[in-house]
Amino acid sequence: MEKERAIQCVPVELLERLKALGARLWDDKNPASVHLNAILEEFDSDVRTLGHIVKEYETDFEGRLAIKERDHARSQERLRAETDAAAARLGKLQVEHAAALKKVEELKSTLAAREGELAELKSKTMEDGSELNSRYVTRMQELYDKVNKKELEMLARWEEKNGGLDGKIREVETEFAAKTKQLALREKALAEDFNGRKAELIRTFDKIRADLEARERALSEREAKKTPNGKPAFTEEI
Repeated sequence: MEKERAIQCVPVELLERLKALGARLWDDKNPASVHLNAILEEFDSDVRTLGHIVKEYETDFEGRLAIKERDHARSQERLRAETDAAAARLGKLQVEHAAALKKVEELKSTLAAREGELAELKSKTMEDGSELNSRYVTRMQELYDKVNKKELEMLARWEEKNGGLDGKIREVETEFAAKTKQLALREKALAEDFNGRKAELIRTFDKIRADLEARERALSEREAKKTPNGKPAFTEEI
C-alpha cells in the first residue's frame, strides 16, 4: 500500500523557478536536470499553491461565520420579541398602577370631604341641648367610625393591590435587565471567537511563509556552491 504523503502549500513562483532551473540544467546537459525534472513530475499532482490553501481557509471560515451570524440574528430577533413583550406587559402594569393611584386619591378626597361634613354636623349639634347634643354626638361618632372603618378597609385593599402591581413591575424590569445582559455576553463571546480564529489563521500563514523562505534560501545556497564550469562542487542525490 502506497504511503500517504504529507502535503504542504507551495507558491506558484517557486514551482516556476524550479522548472526554469530544470530547463537550464537540461540545456547545459547537466545530469542533475534529470533528477530535478523527475522530482517535479513525481510530486506535481501533490503540489498545492498557497492561494488554493488560503481560498479553502476563507471558504470554510466564511461558511462558519455565516452560520454564526445567522444564529446570532435569530437570537437577537428572539430576544427583541421577548423584550417587546416585556415592555408591553410593563406598559399595561403602569397603566393599571396609575389607575389605582387615581382611585386611591379619589377615596382620600371623599374621606376628607366626609370628615369635613361630620365636623360641620358636630358643630351644629353643639347648639342644641346637652341631651340632644350628646345623642347626636354619639350617633355621629358611630356613623363616623363606621364610615371611616369602611373607607380605611377600601383604602387598605387598594394599597395592597398597588403593592402587588409594584412587585410585578420590578419583576418585569429584572427580567428585562437579565435578557439585555445575556445578549451582551453572547455578542462578546462571538467577537472573541472571531478574533481567536483570525489570529490562528494569521499564525498559520506566517509559519507557511517562513518555511517557504527557508527552502528558497537553501536552494540559493546550493546554487552558489557550484564550480565555475557549471558542475556542482560535490555529487548529491536529490
